[in-house]
Amino acid sequence: MDRTSRIYGTLQTAILCVFAAVTLWRPGPVQASPWVVGAGSALCAIGVGVLAAALLALRGTVQIEPAPREGKELVQRGVYRFLRHPIYTAIVLCVIGLCLKAPSVAGGLAGLLVLLFLALKVRVEERYLVAAYAGYAPYRERTLGVFLTPRF
Repeated sequence: MDRTSRIYGTLQTAILCVFAAVTLWRPGPVQASPWVVGAGSALCAIGVGVLAAALLALRGTVQIEPAPREGKELVQRGVYRFLRHPIYTAIVLCVIGLCLKAPSVAGGLAGLLVLLFLALKVRVEERYLVAAYAGYAPYRERTLGVFLTPRF
């Protein structure tokens, strides 16, 4: 694993920990409409489901760095048949859901930081994957990206 890939993995962990701390630590009650809280809960539940589907498809090859491990296959089974980055998609759904469930300026800013970082990391990871797997370019063309768009 190269140094840049390790840095991205470490940054992702730190940013997600900051988001979790800011979102989950609350000095007082949350003031949100029951409909908004319900929508946030639904997004979190969908995110957890997408994450579970991704982990099942990966069969133990989970890693946080964007560079693929040498000798590993390009996973195209399960949820990966439709989504290139289902774990990132799950994170996005959960971040938005938690921001809706427990709205705050700090949580919103931390959530925005997570989303911006993932957008950057996806671009870096896609470059690694194109270089590592001959079949990645056609796979990318027929699947949805993390923000449910064809190329992102």
